[in-house]
Amino acid sequence: MSLLNSLYYIAESDGQGIFTIRFNAAHPVFAGHFPGKPIVPGACLVQIAEELACRMTGQPVRLTSIRNLKFRQPIMPDQVVSVSLQCEMSNLKCQIAESASFSATYMCADSDLQ
Repeated sequence: MSLLNSLYYIAESDGQGIFTIRFNAAHPVFAGHFPGKPIVPGACLVQIAEELACRMTGQPVRLTSIRNLKFRQPIMPDQVVSVSLQCEMSNLKCQIAESASFSATYMCADSDLQ
């Protein structure tokens, strides 16, 4: 299930792998993560990177491995966040603001898996 246009929205894209995203603070995920002090779940950040990689490459992709995943700061639902992606030869590098970063390997997936 795509999180685009439900948990987050693309506010801006430079067409080269830099996206500015906004979160939907009313999304139900924030009610449970965490009540009274919501933050964007780390698993959602990884899925967002995968979805943005699909947009960037123009084809459906699936992450097959993740390396060096680091969460440095929580992201609050009212934050506007910059996501920087580099996709080359099945390798992805992702930087989400100053909050998270990782490297991953991906493969092209069948479009009916989306």
